[in-house]
Amino acid sequence: MSSTVPYQRRTFPLTQPLSTFLWQVRGDGDGVEATGECPRCRCVTTKVITAVQYVTKGPSKPLRELVASGEPRPARCQCATLHTNRPDEVPDGCGASFWIALPPQGLSL
Repeated sequence: MSSTVPYQRRTFPLTQPLSTFLWQVRGDGDGVEATGECPRCRCVTTKVITAVQYVTKGPSKPLRELVASGEPRPARCQCATLHTNRPDEVPDGCGASFWIALPPQGLSL
C-alpha cells in the first residue's frame, strides 16, 4: 500500500523532541530500539542505536554513553510505506527528520 504523502526533507527543531516512542533493549542485546509514529506521515518507524557506532571521523562512543546523557536522539523516518516522489537512493521513509526523547526513567542496559 502506498501513501499519498510526498517525500520531503524536513527538520524538526531540537526544542520539540517526541516523547511518544517506545524504547526497548534489542533481543540480541546489541543496542536499543525506539518505535513510534512519524510526526509527518503518521507511519510506524523505528530508530535503532547499536552498541557499535560507525563514525567517519573520531572515536565512537560506547552505547551506555550515548543513552546515559538523557539528551534527545536524532532520527529520520524509516517507515516501509512507499511515498510519492521519493528519490531512488533513499530506500525508505518519507524524508522527515526529528528528535526522539529518551524515557524519563532512562534505559537499563
